[in-house]
Amino acid sequence: MQQWRKFLPRVYDTFFGNRRDLLPSQKVAIPIVLEGKNLLLIAPTGAGKTEAVVAPLAEKALDFRGQTYALYIAPTRALANDLEVRLKERLERCGLRLAIRHGERNTVQGKQPPAFILTTPESLEVMLSVMPEYARERLREVRAVVVDEVHQFFGTRRGLQLVCLLERLKHHAQHPLQRIGLSATVAEPERVAKFLQGSDEPVQVASVKGQRQLQVYISFVVSPTPDDFGDAAAEWLNEILADHRKVLLFANTRATCDWLCWQLSERLSVPVLLHYSSLHRNYREWVEKTFRQTQRAVCVATSTLELGIDIGDIDAVALWGAPHSVTSFLQRLGRGNRRTDTSIVYAACPEWHPSGAPADPDDDLLRFVALTYCALNDEMETRSEPHYYSVLLQQLLALCCRYGCIAPDAFLATVSHRLPFCDEKTLSDILDALTEKGILERDVRRDLWLPNDEFHAWQAKGLFWSNIGGQESAIVIGEGKEQPIPLAEIPSQYAQGLRPGKIVVLAGKPRLVTRVESQSVWVTDLEHEDAELAKYFAPPEPTPQSVAQAIRTVLTMPNEALRELPVFYDDWARQQLRWWRQYLGERLKVKPWVADLRNGRWVLYTFGGSIVNWLLSDLLREMTTVSVNADAWRISCSHKIPLEQVLKDLSVGVLERVVEKRWRDYLRRLALPPLFDSLPEHLKQREVFSVLELPRVAETLRNLADSSALTVE
Repeated sequence: MQQWRKFLPRVYDTFFGNRRDLLPSQKVAIPIVLEGKNLLLIAPTGAGKTEAVVAPLAEKALDFRGQTYALYIAPTRALANDLEVRLKERLERCGLRLAIRHGERNTVQGKQPPAFILTTPESLEVMLSVMPEYARERLREVRAVVVDEVHQFFGTRRGLQLVCLLERLKHHAQHPLQRIGLSATVAEPERVAKFLQGSDEPVQVASVKGQRQLQVYISFVVSPTPDDFGDAAAEWLNEILADHRKVLLFANTRATCDWLCWQLSERLSVPVLLHYSSLHRNYREWVEKTFRQTQRAVCVATSTLELGIDIGDIDAVALWGAPHSVTSFLQRLGRGNRRTDTSIVYAACPEWHPSGAPADPDDDLLRFVALTYCALNDEMETRSEPHYYSVLLQQLLALCCRYGCIAPDAFLATVSHRLPFCDEKTLSDILDALTEKGILERDVRRDLWLPNDEFHAWQAKGLFWSNIGGQESAIVIGEGKEQPIPLAEIPSQYAQGLRPGKIVVLAGKPRLVTRVESQSVWVTDLEHEDAELAKYFAPPEPTPQSVAQAIRTVLTMPNEALRELPVFYDDWARQQLRWWRQYLGERLKVKPWVADLRNGRWVLYTFGGSIVNWLLSDLLREMTTVSVNADAWRISCSHKIPLEQVLKDLSVGVLERVVEKRWRDYLRRLALPPLFDSLPEHLKQREVFSVLELPRVAETLRNLADSSALTVE
């Protein structure tokens, strides 16, 4: 202990004074951060990563009093707010002020400059582009940047934006940045470290393994009809609550969360809370506080609570349907039982969707077992780094905001880290497209592009700051007894179709629509047994090929290896898993693919992942007359097709033409950001082709064509 006090003489007692010893992640990280080196710290949820880097940064910041020493970048506003609660008082006891800046709050300005600023990429964009001079002065002083949950950014549009922002921050500050990334789940640490490094010094990777055990209990949630399914869901939760006081229940969509909250609230004897991103901030914060302080409760959530928001000690994590990635699975199970050596996870395979349509419990069953196998063997999905031309467009507009005009070489002069798909011709094409759309005006004499009225209209709408895909939204307002209460946001497309008198489940309860305005829907609470679920139009997350391949592994592994997995099955799950292993297992041991006739349909078990199966399905639709259904590991056709002929001479160009013919379908599937539509057509195509990884898909399908598994047995 005395050794670490010497390392942190001025802040140790504030951050670690009551502990007998530091946690392993803290012992690893503190010396590296104090030396000013760049660091990627990978450690399990609850391993003390935040304190491991904030404490040494605070020690260093005390040598730069009156200056802003560090930025702490979080992927969500909710996490930034939670970090403020956890860090503000401790930093103040060290004589350091913590400020927060995001779309809902801004405390940067004040008599005492903040030593730390908590923010998001979008708000850092605003600060660099249009904030008053006092904010830009604070940014000029920044010497260190912490990126929390760095896995959330790698390989995404927001991640590329963050790369550009850190380069612009470095250009603004005119000195190198100490770059620190934190995560519990990183598949390829060296690639993520390179992503974080940018144009600064290499990033050292420090990984601390978790020692916790895992127990996964898989159950079939079944009812005679969809109308009885709420009773079945409540019965499943009540069995969990018999052994646990506080349960965090994850679902994969907001509509499912709404339905679960509605149905469980009427049937459970404990409070049922709700948490997802489009709920109003005040409501989310109330849920976080209430769940943290309540002794017995259930909180239903989407991925928003996968991150490190403090919601107290959770006795058990429950999953309603399997998540689509190993990363998400690990993040979810890491939220529970932090004070014990075992993560307990209850996994539901629902028979019905909330809409009343039949679900696919077999798919959930096999994915749950596959995800458990991957988690135990550290097999996380890898990510590509697509060519996000839409981010280049967004950055050009942001730079134009900053300087009042944009020169053709401004981006390359400001962003020192060279992007492989960014060159002068590409940037010029984007600027020309913005000119044709009337967003910018070309000043040929000075070789500059200038903003016009449409540019300023876009800026007023906040279109320049974000690369998050989504739709325009309308706010749902509850007509309270004393004053209106903002509840949530829903897609404008859905809101415009609502009419007074409609009963809709919004924010987890049936609500009566009382009036509909251009950007708002007014509602009042109404107890009702039959209500429509709100439609969010969000595309499902694609399942990576690695997860689909893990399903194949589960079907073919020896019985001894299967028994070693810490999975406990109810009778249905055990029987169904045994059936699938008998049905496909032996054939898959000698063939990478299996084609079969099942229930009158021709089924091809590809184990290719969502994107491969999207493209193969659309290729079949283009070249045959079959009707096709697909998930991540199989494709079902109305009748047998000559697959060898369909895949003959397959090339990337063939797949490109398939995507072009079904262009709108792919745009919906990929949840593209609003500015994507302003790209020149050839760059739109390049970005979509890059996201879909068409060369990899073509190789996968050519391997299928070469396989002897295509003979129906």
